[in-house]
Amino acid sequence: MTKDDVIKTAFRVWGQELYITTSLSKLAEELGVSKPALYRHFPSKQILLDAMENRFYDDYASFIKIAIEKAAKNKNWQKRLLVMVQFITGYFARHFDYFIYSLIRLHSSKEHHFFNIEPMTKRGVSFKDLQFPDSAKHQYPSALFLAGISALFGTGMFHKRRHKIKENAKPKRPLEDSWFLETPSEEEISQFTDVAAKRVCLGLRLDRALVDNLHYEELETSETADNIPPDPLLKSVAEAVAEEGPWNASMQMVAERSGLSKSGLYAHFKSKEDMLSQLFITEFNRMAQCAQVRTAAAKTREERIYLAIFSIAGYLESRPEILIVMDWVRIQRLELDFTVPAVLNDFFFDLKIDLASEDNWENISAWILFLLVAVLMHSSVGKTKDKESANTFFSGELDHLSLRRLFRFICLGLEGLES
Repeated sequence: MTKDDVIKTAFRVWGQELYITTSLSKLAEELGVSKPALYRHFPSKQILLDAMENRFYDDYASFIKIAIEKAAKNKNWQKRLLVMVQFITGYFARHFDYFIYSLIRLHSSKEHHFFNIEPMTKRGVSFKDLQFPDSAKHQYPSALFLAGISALFGTGMFHKRRHKIKENAKPKRPLEDSWFLETPSEEEISQFTDVAAKRVCLGLRLDRALVDNLHYEELETSETADNIPPDPLLKSVAEAVAEEGPWNASMQMVAERSGLSKSGLYAHFKSKEDMLSQLFITEFNRMAQCAQVRTAAAKTREERIYLAIFSIAGYLESRPEILIVMDWVRIQRLELDFTVPAVLNDFFFDLKIDLASEDNWENISAWILFLLVAVLMHSSVGKTKDKESANTFFSGELDHLSLRRLFRFICLGLEGLES
């Protein structure tokens, strides 16, 4: 057993459980050695985690240099960004372990997903040749940000789809023969990266003239849903999840917040999983209720999409603890199945667009919500020193210009962000 063996196995074993725990005992068991044997290579778990981070960034930096060199040959900034999207989605499609590691261990609310610059520059990677104009002008959300979030979402869906295929094809098998260790074929990767780049480039391919001529101010002042008071018990659940995350939030924490005993809480929820499920179902339905009122008078599909986005954003602004809960799902993916319910899909299902065969409306709806939560969490009007302080999350009014820019990207892709 070498240091390299330990690091590779740690990526695989801990990644399989989404880093909910990082057990040295389980790692030793997988390697077929004693726990003290691990300490001969890594005196502590933190030293091993540091080695994993260095390994990830060393490998990623070597790859990124090649991607930047190819991208920089294009004079058009959009083509440069699309080259980066194809390279990076392909990289994480091939390296599932690194994808999970980057998703769980490294992404924070301040980083560009897949475009984290600081550790790259420490390894001699320069992004200056890419020169994305909207980033220089500090336009938010930037093309780089939106492309990175879309690449993150697409890669997650790619692996999730392969997981389902493997689960349906054969029974579950031991770790050493599990589905994610089977590297996808080059044909699979090529098809996926082409779709990912097309989505970033063209969005939903809606009517450019209708998007350009949308009367945003009029739509933003249209009828709103009455303020929907939160259920006190579910609000306690949301606040606990916002502070601790879905994995660490316990029923005891919720009981203390709600004034109930833990046994009394079981009269409302069968289990922690049931508690989280009820929270998500209820909140998705409340978002849909707000969107239904706003979109009732929409005359075009473009208006309908913008009004749905605007109303859901307004709801999340009024319930910052729910926004943080949604961000936990967005960033960490969890073992929970983040499937957008039909009640929200309905706002996007009437779009008649020639999508790629491997796409579907559930993915479209989830992509839109994924982007919306990311933009709200990163927005300049939504900064907080402490992400866990849900009550102080928003410091200003909803940034309408950011939502309009997000909407244009969803409808038209990078072509909608032309300076």
